[in-house]
Amino acid sequence: MTVQWSDDLAIGIGIIDDQHKKLVERIASFSRAVESGDRNRMEDTVNYLIGYAIQHFGAEELIMIRNCYDQFREHRDEHSWFIKEVFDLHRRFAEGEEMTRESAEALRDMLVNWTLDHISVKDKRIAETLNSFGGPLRK
Repeated sequence: MTVQWSDDLAIGIGIIDDQHKKLVERIASFSRAVESGDRNRMEDTVNYLIGYAIQHFGAEELIMIRNCYDQFREHRDEHSWFIKEVFDLHRRFAEGEEMTRESAEALRDMLVNWTLDHISVKDKRIAETLNSFGGPLRK
């Protein structure tokens, strides 16, 4: 399973789209690492995702709060779930847990599916909702 950025994923908020592109690139890197069995590159990607999640989700959540987004709580719960999943992956790598090809592929599929769904459905709803107000977006 592969993933790559396309303009269909753009939500129309520049800073968020730029961050999403980086996320998709990193998940594509993780996917390639799974295919080649490169545990070090998988671990590097997971370590990147920890910092990414905190920075990116913080930026998104700030936009939602400043604009009184009506589904902030639900959206933040999804972010929290992702952070917990990435933390568990980080812990598994840090503890030297063996990773079978099947478990690595399942992790890859989870990352790809969650990311694509989250961006194309949940994040697009933020932009659509905030743009429907007609006023300037508070960043």
